[in-house]
Amino acid sequence: MKRAMLLVASIALTTLAVSCSEDKDDPTPIPVVTAINPTSGEPGDNVTITGVDMDAATSVTFNGVAATIVSNSATEIVATVPEDATTGKVSVTTAGGVGVSPDEFTVVIAGAVQVESISSISAVVGDNITLTGIDMMTVSSVKIGAVEATIVETTETTATVTVGEGSMLGLNNFTIVNNGGTTTTSTETLPFYVIKKIDEAFWGTFDNPEADARAFGGGGADPEESTAHDISSAVVDIAEYLPTAIDGNFFHMEGYSSTTISGSYMTQRFTGSQTAGVFTDFFGDASVDDIYFNVQINFGNLPDGYKTSEIPEDVLCDFRIRDIVNNDDFEYYPTWIGLEAMGYTPDENGWWSLSIPLSMFVDGSLTIDNFDAEQVQRFGIANRRNYGTGGTAGVTVTAADGGVLATTSFDNAIITVGGPMYK
Repeated sequence: MKRAMLLVASIALTTLAVSCSEDKDDPTPIPVVTAINPTSGEPGDNVTITGVDMDAATSVTFNGVAATIVSNSATEIVATVPEDATTGKVSVTTAGGVGVSPDEFTVVIAGAVQVESISSISAVVGDNITLTGIDMMTVSSVKIGAVEATIVETTETTATVTVGEGSMLGLNNFTIVNNGGTTTTSTETLPFYVIKKIDEAFWGTFDNPEADARAFGGGGADPEESTAHDISSAVVDIAEYLPTAIDGNFFHMEGYSSTTISGSYMTQRFTGSQTAGVFTDFFGDASVDDIYFNVQINFGNLPDGYKTSEIPEDVLCDFRIRDIVNNDDFEYYPTWIGLEAMGYTPDENGWWSLSIPLSMFVDGSLTIDNFDAEQVQRFGIANRRNYGTGGTAGVTVTAADGGVLATTSFDNAIITVGGPMYK
């Protein structure tokens, strides 16, 4: 009996020791901020910060500026916006670490500019940008990032400025001074990118015959499946489906898809093949997340169910960056629901304005990690669909063979570095 009691006591002591050891080794959890309410306000306003593990907070900051803590619990903190706060994230510090708000807090200064929109989402150095909002008339200084912009014109509701030389490529905020104070925009609620565009000689705009011959002068049409393959003005009499233009000419590819002949690959249009290294300076050391394939594109009429299909092979076309030296294609195959999931929608005439980051381009076993800017020689678009049957090699496919009309029209195909051209 004594032996049993000793054994139980020993187990209890061991358990207690292990438990104490585990408690001692348990780190204090890092606070997690899930929301701030409201997401904008003036210095002196109280803001409610919601999250977990926020008890015993040692500090709350608004974009790095310390705030006064009014109340504090594990799941909710009320803090006062400090006088010299600027737009940015709200951070909560405890013994466990630092938690950062998912959204930025926009500081509103009474009498200072309030920016409601920026047009457009991106611009190159030297372009004009219009800020729309309140109290714009007395704007005396505008910085894009850290670089002063030139003020072109102000009204009560707008300020037009020119992007200054030396502006940093990529996402930037605006710092605007007027008689009422200083306002800094949020890059989350009002994103703006300083970008550079590939040389104009390689733009696919199709409004200048000489330039178009240099730019999109490559690619071709599958003889079995293509019935129209040229700029819109040249195929207006033969195309079965020619959409309304966005502006001027566009390139149009049309034909009857037959997956039995070409695996749904019908026509393509590329920039002319260039010498390796031509684009090296343009790409520089940019990350693939900062390189965008921008295009305005119309996919025409689609069979029932194609727009809602979740089958990855039910693609609308094929965007390509080609390295001919290594015989590698880096490709992106958009689907209707995939584009919608990214927030894109077509306009009333069926045109999509797309900016796809190069990080989304892959091809088979290749990954974008293989991307070698020095070897890029051309980029383009292929008319590719996953529908249509029948047809005989060497004979043009028709609807009677089971072919289904597939069209791709595109305009303003331009590669950018630093950000997208379109939202």
